[in-house]
Amino acid sequence: MLIRQLLASALLTASLAAQAAPPLRVLTEDYPPFNMLGSGGRISGLSTEIVQELFKRAGSNYTIELLPWIRAFNLTVLEANTCLYSTTRTDAREHQFKWIGPLVENPWVLYARTDNRNAVLSLEEIRRFKIGGYSGDAVSQYLIDRGFEVDLASTDQLNVKKLLAGRIDYWATGKYLGASLLAREKVSQLRPVLTFNTTLLYLACNPAIPDSQVLQLNELLRGMQRDGTLARINAKYLNQKE
Repeated sequence: MLIRQLLASALLTASLAAQAAPPLRVLTEDYPPFNMLGSGGRISGLSTEIVQELFKRAGSNYTIELLPWIRAFNLTVLEANTCLYSTTRTDAREHQFKWIGPLVENPWVLYARTDNRNAVLSLEEIRRFKIGGYSGDAVSQYLIDRGFEVDLASTDQLNVKKLLAGRIDYWATGKYLGASLLAREKVSQLRPVLTFNTTLLYLACNPAIPDSQVLQLNELLRGMQRDGTLARINAKYLNQKE
């Protein structure tokens, strides 16, 4: 009972502080279907809907901006009262942020051209080939850390064109991002050939954010899981990408 009372008191304190504080600056990138520009220039997507519902329940004041990934990442590291989504939680990033989540799962896949008939059963089989990724992305860093040659682009959209043109042999990306980009560009000449990892995406906040606010947001997120809100939002965006 005492623990519940303390938790309730902490959540109330966090809620009152959030209402009195200046708006939280929330940053994201174009990473469909999780975060992207929707109709009318509004920021939309699976993770966006989760974050919006989360802050609604918290009673928080916030703004959302869509920026290039590296700029958004660096701003969140450097500026207090700033958060970033959808962020892969890695060992290297662990102490750079305070974490709210997970928001959603994100499988990683390799894409190849449809005229590439090689069966790929593991990453080791493509070690001698050139793989496309983009700067600052957790997928690319995962491969670089394991000694793979990764040809980095400024955005993942460019890797679609590079793979089609034969400038790279494979493209490493998120499963749902890859499907969304190919649908957006109306590309049918690329296909997934290997799922090689599954990670979790979070809302990552500058370490200056109060622990009480992190506690409150994580507790509210667990409530969204229990009441089916997360499952409903996931189904809205991901069923069509399976």
